Amino acid sequence: MAAIQQTDGITGARSSSKELFVADVPLGEDGHPRIRKLLIANRGEIACRIIATCKKVNVASVAVYTQEDAVSRHVQDADESICIGSMEKNERNPFLDIDLLVKTAKNIHADAIHPGYGYLSENANFADSVRHAGLIFVGPPAKAMSTLGDKRSSKDYLRQNAPDVPLIPGFTGTSLEAEDLQRAAVDIGFPVMLKASAGGGGKGMRVVHEPSQLMTELSRAQSEAQRSFGSGDCILEKFIENSKHIEIQVVGDQYGQVVSFFERDCSIQRRNQKVIEETPCPFLDDDTRQKMSETAVRIVKLIGYEGAGTVEFVFDTSTRKFYFLEVNTRLQVEHPITEEVVGVDLVALQLFVAAKGRLSELPQLSNLTQTGHAIECRLCAEDPQRDFLPSHDKILLWKPASPGRSPGSVIRYETAIQSGTSVSIYFDSMICKIVVWAPTRSAAINILARELANTPCIGIRTNQLFLQSCLLHPAFQDFGYKTSFIPNNIDDLLRSPYTPALPAHISLIPSIFLQHLQKDEPREVGGRRHFRTVRRQFHNQKFDPFHQSCEIISLRDSKSASGGITRCEACLPKPSSSNADNEWDVCLYPVTHHSLDEKDSSSKEGVELPPASNLTATYTATSQAIRTGEAWSGPVFNIRNVELKPLSGERSLVSKASSLSSPISMSMSVNGHQIRAYLAIPNIGEGRQSLPLNETVRVFCHLQQLGEWKEFRKDTLLSFYTNLRKEALSNSDQQSEVKAPMPCKVLSIAKSVGGEVNKGECVMVIESMKMEINIIVGVSGIFHTKWKIGDAVDEGVVLCSVE
Repeated sequence: MAAIQQTDGITGARSSSKELFVADVPLGEDGHPRIRKLLIANRGEIACRIIATCKKVNVASVAVYTQEDAVSRHVQDADESICIGSMEKNERNPFLDIDLLVKTAKNIHADAIHPGYGYLSENANFADSVRHAGLIFVGPPAKAMSTLGDKRSSKDYLRQNAPDVPLIPGFTGTSLEAEDLQRAAVDIGFPVMLKASAGGGGKGMRVVHEPSQLMTELSRAQSEAQRSFGSGDCILEKFIENSKHIEIQVVGDQYGQVVSFFERDCSIQRRNQKVIEETPCPFLDDDTRQKMSETAVRIVKLIGYEGAGTVEFVFDTSTRKFYFLEVNTRLQVEHPITEEVVGVDLVALQLFVAAKGRLSELPQLSNLTQTGHAIECRLCAEDPQRDFLPSHDKILLWKPASPGRSPGSVIRYETAIQSGTSVSIYFDSMICKIVVWAPTRSAAINILARELANTPCIGIRTNQLFLQSCLLHPAFQDFGYKTSFIPNNIDDLLRSPYTPALPAHISLIPSIFLQHLQKDEPREVGGRRHFRTVRRQFHNQKFDPFHQSCEIISLRDSKSASGGITRCEACLPKPSSSNADNEWDVCLYPVTHHSLDEKDSSSKEGVELPPASNLTATYTATSQAIRTGEAWSGPVFNIRNVELKPLSGERSLVSKASSLSSPISMSMSVNGHQIRAYLAIPNIGEGRQSLPLNETVRVFCHLQQLGEWKEFRKDTLLSFYTNLRKEALSNSDQQSEVKAPMPCKVLSIAKSVGGEVNKGECVMVIESMKMEINIIVGVSGIFHTKWKIGDAVDEGVVLCSVE
């Protein structure tokens, strides 16, 4: 077996990247390729990945999609696209409908079906149905799937046929009786791990630390597994706490040959779902690496395995022993890092062996080595600051920083999203994989962190900054990091890894951006606009020149206190001493965005005023400071050379014909320091030419120093405090109600209507984006809900209340 090409004792290295070896599809007896037309029974980024290889090997690709996914990039990239129904309207998920997929493939005269990963990719019945229909299934035989792909049967099979393969202690019986499971868990010893017997990806997995949790967690694991893989069967295993998750990539052909493509370290996980993967594993020595690889090859050879597969192991870092975990009988999400280190296109190899190709006829596989280092991270639509709640919204701007190959690195963005994509609640939250190869591990880490920081994904909350925190955390530099890396360091990882987290001039960026958009806007004249309608509680202060010129920029954060405001400043422009057309000075004056302190907010009689009155007093004090010039004591920034460019590629935003809904690239000099930012205005309306007067304007801004996009809001001083006052008046009602964070389905209701609940209790479980979400109440009282299990609830609708 080939060893790593050593350079620094840790990772292999090559001085430059190389193109991947792509195996051609073998020819049939008729002289034509055995696979000429391929239906991809999947969606999103893996469909795009398969399509990319199809183009290389001259295979026509056919995408399938649902109505909710009609504008996904895989639909556009494929040679042909077929709608297979609706996630919402079909009786079952179309991607899990075996008869529908096989019928579709037959109707369009496909030669083969590639299952991708997830959905039916490890379903033996699907593999059989495809082959019985006279089509090629790009994957292993049904027997290999049912034997090795199922966690229960694989362990039973190895006990009988390879008893020397180390297994994790566990219970693989079929009983789901509470007494049997409790007895098995006690025999194994807590903590234990519940796992869906079919599938993977962290779905249907729960760690149970004490007996009282077992049946509740089993029910949830079964429910999630059933929805994800069509089977709720689960097994019970000992949970090894000081462990790494290491897997071996293998490919087998129809003639009994199996090739190992070495290991991947997948130990950076959150809730049993992989987040960051790398190869080679810097913690393994050559002897252990070889033993694990030989064990993996031996396991799959026992069953006559064909196609790509992954043998997963738990590696105990305290004893340096490894234990068989499972076989994933499909291509893995993280396969690109293996491709880059070994230099082989694994999707092309899947097609090669599916079309009866012999691995022994490929000399490129005879002396494989690991060269360089590759790391992959999974960009997911989720909000780390809200306990990783899945996100769904429209992506206003997606602009990968620097994909491609260069002498010193390879950067791959594997995704189906683009600017304008709406992330749906019906699909998995992973929206992109970013893969970096470099000569050394440290170089790969730094390049990947830089790519994440410089890639705008504006409009939807993601784990973008969280990934950077993981990569740059000191514990990740320790090769012995374990699967507990994220829970053990979660407080650090939820903070920005950059210092300072916010540049001093941050408020200037949305302010200058909006000023440039406004400067050529048409204005109504003659006073007609101001008095067209006079309504009750009219504030003539709106048109006070002071309020028009005093701009308040607030930085918003859903996790912070003070109504989600983390920073608030008045932007006060001053004429520049140089009198240049594109130069001016701006003073930033901190604005109080909460009530004055208790002493100042009390009346002369010593009675504390209500919060809304406090804010009125704060507004008066702030207004006075700005009017009298006291505010000008703040820092002054010199602004020069402001340039805005639309990212639609059509025209400059200086033109009146430009649309405010287009994302913008803006560059400017601040105190001689050149900066670039990407900005977008959400919900402004397609084709709109002017900004609303005297209303809050939201601006989303991505800045490299931030590592992600932030939301800013622009107000006048009056509208800012008026809005805060309204929020203060309504705050007391909000804690007693819990609203749906996104469109969802009610999975379970833990409390009876009219029953008592305590603050912090889980009262309901909902499902959205293939994830289960606990609904926690913020106050104690009497529980009420009008919903029942199975109900669909729209975003923003009250799920339950506590009185």
